[in-house]
Amino acid sequence: MSGGYKQQPGSGGNSIRKDGKRVAGKQKFAPPGSGGSDPVMKPRDLDFIPEMVGGNEKQPAGAHIHDRARTGTIVGKPTTLVDANAKVTGQAWYGDDVRLPNEIIGRIVRSPHHYAKVVSIDTSKAEKLPGVLAIATGEDAPNSFGVLPVTKDEHAMAVEKVRHVGDLVACVAAIDEATAREAAALIDVEYEVLDSIHDMRKGLEDVDEPIHWRGKYHVGTTNVQKRVFQEFGDRSMIEDPNAMYHGKWKFMGVNHGFTEPHAVVAHWDSNGRLQLYTPQQVPHYAHRALATVLDVPMHQVNVIRTFVGGGFGGKSDPFPHEMCAAILARKAGRPVRITFDREEVFWVNRGRHPSHIEVQMYADEEARISGFDIDALIDGGGFASFGHVTSYYNGVLATAPYELGSFHYTGARVWTNKPASGAMRGHGAVNTRCAVEVGLDDMAEQLQVDPIDLRLANLLPPHSRTISGFRITSNGMRQALQKVREGSDWDNKFRKLPLGKGIGIGCGFFISGSGLPIHWDPNKFPHATVHLQIDMDGGVTVHTGAADIGQGSTTAVAQVVAEVLALPIEMIHVRSHESDTSPVDLGSYSSRVTFMNANAAIRAALEIKEKLLNAAWDTLGYHPDTLVLNDRRIYYKHDPAIGMSYLEALHKAQEDKGALISSGAYRSPPMGGVHKGAAAGLAPAYSFSAYVAEVEVDVETGMIKCTDVWAAHDCGKALNPLAVEGQIIGSCHMGLGQVLTEQMVYGRTGHLQNPNLLEYKIPSVHEMPNVTPIIIESCDPEGPFGAKEAGEGPLLPILPAVVNAVYDAIGIRINDLPLTPDKVWAAIAKKMKVEGIEDPSSLPVPRLDFSELQSKLAERAANHEIRDKRRQTTEDTHAYVNGVLFGFDPNVPLEEQVDGWKSADKPEPEQLAELGLAGKAWLKDEQRHMGGEN
Repeated sequence: MSGGYKQQPGSGGNSIRKDGKRVAGKQKFAPPGSGGSDPVMKPRDLDFIPEMVGGNEKQPAGAHIHDRARTGTIVGKPTTLVDANAKVTGQAWYGDDVRLPNEIIGRIVRSPHHYAKVVSIDTSKAEKLPGVLAIATGEDAPNSFGVLPVTKDEHAMAVEKVRHVGDLVACVAAIDEATAREAAALIDVEYEVLDSIHDMRKGLEDVDEPIHWRGKYHVGTTNVQKRVFQEFGDRSMIEDPNAMYHGKWKFMGVNHGFTEPHAVVAHWDSNGRLQLYTPQQVPHYAHRALATVLDVPMHQVNVIRTFVGGGFGGKSDPFPHEMCAAILARKAGRPVRITFDREEVFWVNRGRHPSHIEVQMYADEEARISGFDIDALIDGGGFASFGHVTSYYNGVLATAPYELGSFHYTGARVWTNKPASGAMRGHGAVNTRCAVEVGLDDMAEQLQVDPIDLRLANLLPPHSRTISGFRITSNGMRQALQKVREGSDWDNKFRKLPLGKGIGIGCGFFISGSGLPIHWDPNKFPHATVHLQIDMDGGVTVHTGAADIGQGSTTAVAQVVAEVLALPIEMIHVRSHESDTSPVDLGSYSSRVTFMNANAAIRAALEIKEKLLNAAWDTLGYHPDTLVLNDRRIYYKHDPAIGMSYLEALHKAQEDKGALISSGAYRSPPMGGVHKGAAAGLAPAYSFSAYVAEVEVDVETGMIKCTDVWAAHDCGKALNPLAVEGQIIGSCHMGLGQVLTEQMVYGRTGHLQNPNLLEYKIPSVHEMPNVTPIIIESCDPEGPFGAKEAGEGPLLPILPAVVNAVYDAIGIRINDLPLTPDKVWAAIAKKMKVEGIEDPSSLPVPRLDFSELQSKLAERAANHEIRDKRRQTTEDTHAYVNGVLFGFDPNVPLEEQVDGWKSADKPEPEQLAELGLAGKAWLKDEQRHMGGEN
């Protein structure tokens, strides 16, 4: 199609304006290219317009609610991140780059003890040091705070007790770094040392001095912070299994390892308002917590988010050092900057929980997964953080992507005297997913079937529900498994490689946005809000409170607005850096930003689009339904030469109004069950992943080298394929570190031994395998243009894929991560002793002779593929209730069909003896049941 213009509108058709008058005479058009840098309008790119609305883009999932908003402008095209130039040229301002006039330096005084009462704090010597301008202690900020309303167990500085080495005791501000350090050393703190706890198993026992006290909800006098019990399904399903896996796993704690350490600058302006600069993932949480701790109204606080040099969940909490900077700045009357060194970053932590996880899995005679039993005890460290949620996620996010006959989960999170664990990429799902996926491989070996076929034959279909009630919409797991199987040449390698070489499979399932907001009623307020503003220059300003922490969410929001309005992306300017000008948003975590904020942005852009089309209708006389937006122009779809420029339509729409302003909001649809904890893990959509890893194991040393990874991730729709591929590769790198090298090492006395990036072993480029990212597009009906998350889910499969590949290489399953050479060699030596082998090169490797079940599984998988395609496109999306694989009627509630089907949130007395480590948390009563109230 030609991009040329002609000045005389065509005379054919019904050229009628809204006022009933026919179009007559010549129209004056703005010069070609008005509103952009390209002088000629580009033709519509039909390859990026859905076939349902006249384009060439295939839609195997059928029509989508946003099809008519597609213009072929930028969605689906590899796009450079909009902030890339600022970052690569050094113009981006990170937390420690902020410099304000008369700024002074803050320093934290930290506890040298694991657990102690603070008897007294003497600041007199520090106060007399020249250059010291402010000192604060816990007495200056007695109000507690926490990231969750139900777990406010933190203070800006210690009040009464310190709970781990590095806990905050006091803070000081001085004219320079050296003076601040000297003053901190002069503050004299007297402690009464208490018995500390470093083994999470000890956290289940009654003690004289619990680390925190939860009043009437405290479990005995233990250090149990949260306990969970969930049971769904028919327990009779697991009787007489054809295969059973029982694995006890140990996972070490890992840190986020982000490049930029924590930093903050605080000052109080001339109006008495706090201006706080911080690299925060969730400015809104910091905003709330600051108002609480400082005892000021929220409108007196403005949180300004700088560029974030990596977060991965580690900058999601409101942090005490942010409160300290604000308190010192108020006392000193000058701006205060605090920047952490790497050791302090490890003391703040919020990394993945160290865990003891026990998994029992069952399969019946038809290789159906008849049950999962999971027991997860997790080490929360000194504070609650997001641990309340983690306690649920360890179980409930293991209920998919497979159909289950029964599910039994017991979880417990305990406080210990270590730095706090919290939310880390793949929050709560990574460790259990590894144990479950390895268990599936073990059962496949017992059944003598291919582990990929075992998975393919047991997958939930699109538009279904998990056994715990999660609503599954789109589901690309089947395609992901098929793609990695084909790409890796699986069928010619699995159980056929020589000793020391192996190949393994792993799958993942993760939320795409948290289904319920934390701080407000989801029935009254939206999850995300976006404001759009267009002034006379034609540039579009997008206001959002969501933080871009490197994942490209700002680019995604700019893309969807550019797509709807058919404008070049350089005309879209996203502003998300301060709470004063941004609408409230829950922030960058739970893989929610693209899904929820882009949905809100589309709605705001559609409102602007309507105003532009109405302006064009007034001018051209053609109904909006007959007008097309393309590359800064609006024209009649039957004659592209009849039209007007974007700026002309904009100026027409702005008559008597000025700037065009719109607001878009997104709220998740109703979903979930009514059982206790039903909200945990709820999401409007879920992502699915499948990885195949190929490894080499040196049987002489125990060294493991991951050489190749085929990584398929169902992101619904890749708004920006370049960014999605980057997320897949980055997730693979982070997961590879956890499975092979990374661990927070504590000595016998409980001290962290490796709080630095020299001894905390993050894989370098030399350890990275060749990664082949594979994008699966299942087109989610709720997602923005069909998109789902791609920031966290891709991490999950790499751990089990590597563990399973190691087994394929040496015939040994190791349930203690990371798989360091010493552990691998110890396992090899143990097997050699058992087998009576002296030379490790003589180790036997596993081989596979298919049983009769293999062909039955392949047939069932083929039938289910047909079923899935039908369900993917059908308008009848009634809940396919988990359990249909077991012969249940999907249209009849399970409890009406099976007497044994039930859900429970508390163990029966006779079950207590069967429970694992976490189950011991249920041996104690809460204080309210023991007569205690305080």
